[in-house]
Amino acid sequence: MFSKIKRNKDDEYDVKVTDKNGNFFVMTVAGNLDLYWIPQDRHCSSFEIDSADELTFSVFNQLFDAIQKVDDKYRPTLSDDTITFISEDRHEDYANILRISRGLTKVNIEFINNPTRDEWEWGHRDNTICFCNSGSRVPKVEHVFMVMFNKLAYECDWIEHEDDAGREL
Repeated sequence: MFSKIKRNKDDEYDVKVTDKNGNFFVMTVAGNLDLYWIPQDRHCSSFEIDSADELTFSVFNQLFDAIQKVDDKYRPTLSDDTITFISEDRHEDYANILRISRGLTKVNIEFINNPTRDEWEWGHRDNTICFCNSGSRVPKVEHVFMVMFNKLAYECDWIEHEDDAGREL
């Protein structure tokens, strides 16, 4: 399920994605204008969206279709029914990984924390994934993720609104 969280009085929103078990991650654009996907806590790294949540399941299927059209042949992110995106906030050898797998009735989203990262390194946010708006390794794929976020946050009127404490408005 998707919901919007208003970040400030300037009508800026984050998008919260909640799976069938009530676990969630947040999509947000930071001050550097990069898109981040941030799991609710460091111990929750896997999320399952099933076809019973028709709208969320449909959005992720559209994500697969859009990436298939623009995937980079030299740095592919899509293989069969799995998207593998390497976080762009660090060198590839040290970056976290986002893996989204699609089945007939469910989508699995997995945040993989790179164990070689220094836990106390500046900017370390557990298994957060960064999609660089400028200087992306796969700019057309990054653009698909950013368009998805912007449509969900600012163009979809069917998404519930929450305040920053998680209550419906």
